[in-house]
Amino acid sequence: MVFSTSWPYSYRLKGNEIEIIKKHALFVALSIISIFIFSQVNILKLKKYSKIIFILVFLVGFLVYSPIGVNVYNARRWIKVGPLTFMPSDFMKISSIMLMAYIIDKYKNKFTFKNVFFKYLVIVGLASFSVMIQPDFSNTLIIIGTITAMYIIAGMDKKAIMFSGLGISIASFGVIYLLNSGYSRTSRIQAFINPLKYRDSKSWQLIKSLFAITNGSFWGVGLGNGRQKYTLSEAHNDFIFATIAEEFGFVGSVFLIGVYIYLAYLGIMISRNVKNLYGKMVILGITFSIGLQTLVNIGTATGSIPPTGVTLPFVSYGGSSLVMTSIMIGIILGIVRHDTKGR
Repeated sequence: MVFSTSWPYSYRLKGNEIEIIKKHALFVALSIISIFIFSQVNILKLKKYSKIIFILVFLVGFLVYSPIGVNVYNARRWIKVGPLTFMPSDFMKISSIMLMAYIIDKYKNKFTFKNVFFKYLVIVGLASFSVMIQPDFSNTLIIIGTITAMYIIAGMDKKAIMFSGLGISIASFGVIYLLNSGYSRTSRIQAFINPLKYRDSKSWQLIKSLFAITNGSFWGVGLGNGRQKYTLSEAHNDFIFATIAEEFGFVGSVFLIGVYIYLAYLGIMISRNVKNLYGKMVILGITFSIGLQTLVNIGTATGSIPPTGVTLPFVSYGGSSLVMTSIMIGIILGIVRHDTKGR
């Protein structure tokens, strides 16, 4: 699908059809290697270093404003080191999950509002600040949603639910109102509410995405036969689901969504069989993170939520996202391998 969606863009940008897929193939190979390597790592022994890892990743986030930071579409979300370009927000996902799992494990016998809630706020606040300075609103929401879901599963009390819900709502409205990153967040809301009205400007991508999904009908037009990818920007990245829907139709779309649901089911079932609480919560956090990212991407492509830029896990083009998601899967395998019950 990356080749099917990227070759028109690759030809326009690079002068040949296979430049993007060649680079993507290298990241696929690196991702497979990453899964194998991290499946051998006993992350349970890294529990005591969760704070240090989080602080280091937090500091790395500020490098987007250093000379090695890369500005794309008026956002500084990438760091370029030699030939490699990666997003610090991808690393913030796993580091915040590890730290929240550490807090839950540390206070498992005294899981009270006083002991946990303010630490949860610190994790959410620092992680959100690190990602929002780039700015990256979509990944900020995914991180907040993941950490909050972990807290709820661990036993968030009613007082914490009330305060966190109120805080997230106020923060979200505040960010939408205040933040401008070259284009207004309000424009995205307007494009979402009335896409046809702004079809030639603000909602161009969304309209093209909806056209692709509609054109796919029930069975799809066939692999490689999609038309909207020729004019849909980010067809191989944020909007790859639209081309999948066009080329494989409703049947292919439902099958792909079913695969993601099954992946989430596996994550939950695996966590139930893990004895170590820290490991259990890390697995649940990773499962929530991948699930939320999938939900946001497909929701954007189908017009179910306001347009936002995140990749479709394991499918979209995007080196750091693919590698980081693969590392997460490797971490799950490593936890199962080293958990006392899994031996």
